[in-house]
Amino acid sequence: MKTLLAIVLAQGCSSSTIGPTAAKPLPPHREVMIDVSLKAPRRMLQAEAYLRAYLVWFGGILPLEVQARARGRSLFDSWTDYLAALGLPDLELDVPRAEQSNSLMVAAFGRLGEALCIRAVEKDLHGGKTPLESRSVFAFEVTKATPTLAEFATRFDILHRTFLAYPAQLAPPDRTERYFALYRDVVARRASHKRGPLTSDETAWAAVCAALIQHPEVGLYQ
Repeated sequence: MKTLLAIVLAQGCSSSTIGPTAAKPLPPHREVMIDVSLKAPRRMLQAEAYLRAYLVWFGGILPLEVQARARGRSLFDSWTDYLAALGLPDLELDVPRAEQSNSLMVAAFGRLGEALCIRAVEKDLHGGKTPLESRSVFAFEVTKATPTLAEFATRFDILHRTFLAYPAQLAPPDRTERYFALYRDVVARRASHKRGPLTSDETAWAAVCAALIQHPEVGLYQ
């Protein structure tokens, strides 16, 4: 025990120091490549999934409530006029489910998108009566002045996340600029043809919304 204590005391009293040494290079890293290539053709989203999302975008209300709210000014007729066009099967007529898109289906998606966006603009933006937390689509504030590209990008990102479920920054680099060009074009056209209750800004946001909800990524999945 005394010998061990002497060794410890001797080491503690030693005046030797450890000098700095050159850093050794790190071993090379093995790069792992991620294969992001498309493994199978993109498949069309089932109509039921789109319809459920559509009801959510309308505020989570029942189909008949959507039908009543969307009607007017030739925006929407009745669900029976769209279900077959959206690809749903008709068992009474022995009509199978549509597995591929077609021009009639694209037109039906377009009509539903326009009805949603116009009604959402009227509810969320027109008059500014709906609180921000109660808005179903346009969950952002707008100003009377034409927004800059940066201001537009912030608001557009909210719509992009709502309809396409991912940030606009992850989309092709020119997507925000192209929709901003659409926005400005509609504002300019609407300023020279003042018709209807919506302002130029509201009409432009309805156009951006309708164009975005008709994007192929809304109806397709990998």
